[in-house]
Amino acid sequence: MADARDDSRQRYYSMGMSVRRIIIAALATDRTIGHGHGLPWQVPAEYEHFLRTIAGQTVIMGRKSWEIFGADLTSDHNLVVSRTGEVRGATWARSLEQALDTAICFGKTAFIAGGASIYEQALAAQWVDDLYLSIIPGQFEGDAWFPCFPATDWVVVRREEREGYTFVHHRRRR
Repeated sequence: MADARDDSRQRYYSMGMSVRRIIIAALATDRTIGHGHGLPWQVPAEYEHFLRTIAGQTVIMGRKSWEIFGADLTSDHNLVVSRTGEVRGATWARSLEQALDTAICFGKTAFIAGGASIYEQALAAQWVDDLYLSIIPGQFEGDAWFPCFPATDWVVVRREEREGYTFVHHRRRR
């Protein structure tokens, strides 16, 4: 018997109305992704990679991530998931599911860019096909972590050592 996640996920594939959905994240070796009101590391090459990758595309993120990164984004369309109401400078969505539905209208790759609860929802509902993870070496003090995901559900497509981080592209097994 299919569960609700299967039904909602199927919508994104029906009638060709779909866009690529990719989680993009920088995380430390211990899965830390945030501390206070920002990142617990300074790796300019990784942040430049992030901005180049999302340029001209659609970005979906939570309100706190928007407050931290919104001014820097190079994306054409920014969707912010927030229960508290509209957000200045972005399209507001009440849920990740609503944001993904809206992203289809733009017809561009939808990058899910945090925070922790948004990543967790996207992985749990199986709404993403790829993970673009920048692994920052070391352990950092933090208050937000990237969720665990079963490695058996994913295959590593590409792994590259870069200046200050390792880029790993995972693709969901079908």
